[in-house]
Amino acid sequence: MEAQTFAGLLRQAGDKAHNFAYRLAGNEQDARDLVQEAFARALEHAGSYDPSRAFDSWLLRILHNIFLDGARRLAYRRTVSLDAPTPVSDSSWEDILPARDLSATDELIRRESIDMVQLALERLPPHYKAAIVLCDIEGLAYDDIARIMDVPVGTGRSRILQGRVLARKAYEELERSGGRRQ
Repeated sequence: MEAQTFAGLLRQAGDKAHNFAYRLAGNEQDARDLVQEAFARALEHAGSYDPSRAFDSWLLRILHNIFLDGARRLAYRRTVSLDAPTPVSDSSWEDILPARDLSATDELIRRESIDMVQLALERLPPHYKAAIVLCDIEGLAYDDIARIMDVPVGTGRSRILQGRVLARKAYEELERSGGRRQ
């Protein structure tokens, strides 16, 4: 393929490549860097392009691979700026970074919180407690909860909502009282 024709294909695919890079990277500078690297690799490997296939798809595949390579390298780094955008769109750094082990203090706080949630649940009328446990702890669907509780689906949903409100109030009261039973 002639260099002039190939350069024309790059120009035509430029906007599409930039939009894709921006969606992947989440910021303008990294998007430009990705596009620049993709164009450089495309020029370097122009001989491997099959003209019977869509040029845009071939270029975007190169761009995607560059992005993935960068994300893999980022995963091996020990330090990461949490102000920087994540390498995966629609994800937070908390989703990407490995969880750290809890210290003894953190574990104690977590355990006390769980105990206070249980105490708050104990303060609820049984039908609200059951609805919350089935939904939020057991993860059952509304239809299943309604069948188990022998109520219409709307009633089950209402009990879940009202139970959450009452549980939150009970939890806040426990926090104010230092977690003591009253």
